[in-house]
Amino acid sequence: SSGINAEYGNEFFKQGKWEEAVECYTKGLQQDALNAVLFANRAMALLKLQKYAAAIADCDCSIELDDTYTKAYLRRATAHLKLDHKEDALADFNKVLEFEPENKLALTTVKKLEVELEPVEEYTPRKPGDITNMKRTLPPSDKPMVRIQIIDISPEDFDTKPAKKGIEEISSKTESEVSDTKSENVPAVTKRKEVVSVVEFETLPTRIPMNYLQFQTDTRKLRSHPEKLFEYIKQIDPDIYPKLFQDSLEADTLFMILDTLNQFYIPNRLPVYSELYYLTKVKRFDMAVMFKTERQQLTIGQLVQYAAETVDDKLGIIGLIKAYNILDLSKYKLNNVQVEQQPQDEVEI
Repeated sequence: SSGINAEYGNEFFKQGKWEEAVECYTKGLQQDALNAVLFANRAMALLKLQKYAAAIADCDCSIELDDTYTKAYLRRATAHLKLDHKEDALADFNKVLEFEPENKLALTTVKKLEVELEPVEEYTPRKPGDITNMKRTLPPSDKPMVRIQIIDISPEDFDTKPAKKGIEEISSKTESEVSDTKSENVPAVTKRKEVVSVVEFETLPTRIPMNYLQFQTDTRKLRSHPEKLFEYIKQIDPDIYPKLFQDSLEADTLFMILDTLNQFYIPNRLPVYSELYYLTKVKRFDMAVMFKTERQQLTIGQLVQYAAETVDDKLGIIGLIKAYNILDLSKYKLNNVQVEQQPQDEVEI
């Protein structure tokens, strides 16, 4: 499968076997041509082989499939730098900063490139007494000079109220009312008060994903909008999880879903048993759940405890306890459930 080829490719890459890695990623793409990660990984191996044009082409494909995939922009920027395409590299590094404003590599390189690409004005030495090359900011006027009275404007003449945030910043006047206002009849100070701030909101995905790539692309955009992410996950039938994720489920994706269930399903008294159950049926679930932190273990315990309170299926709850490898049953009020715990190092991978 594409997942197995990707794992072999990653292993070859770690060993410094770039050509073997490229071969594995290529085989993976033959089975899954819509995998943005595989394109970006092959691009990284091509960079190591100094095949910069080919790396750029792979990054182009990756970005076309997922235009939020930061690593693809970073790798394309690196390839552009190697080919001395400084303007293209700068554009890609700036794109990285849109998604990761604190990315140190992008911040450092952008500053360096901006200095290198800053146009330098050609300087022509001027001979002493020669004023022909001196620049004038304004053309000379043939009108006589007049004295202008300077009026001191006090701070009270200005509107110092802070602008409201978000969509409330839009003026209450309709567009037609604003356009009918004659500017010559409006004092300058009043105009300052009628400045309108328009806030543009990004269109967030609401579709039901058909495959893991779509799910990954959509949730990456929704992670900073927890409530929208909740609505997105809620619309997906849990029984399609195995088909949706196939063998591509990663630990961060699993715990993103579990965190959403814990944060929104429990307070809204929504059932979670089916979600928890069908996640365990995804091929890579056992491997993904192994990497849970103490906080994530707490999240899992709270979810299974809630599931036990809302469904009358003791065997099903026992199955969840085993699958999620919950060790301390008393901590989650599950000590009334009799189950033999499976040692942590015996979980199948």
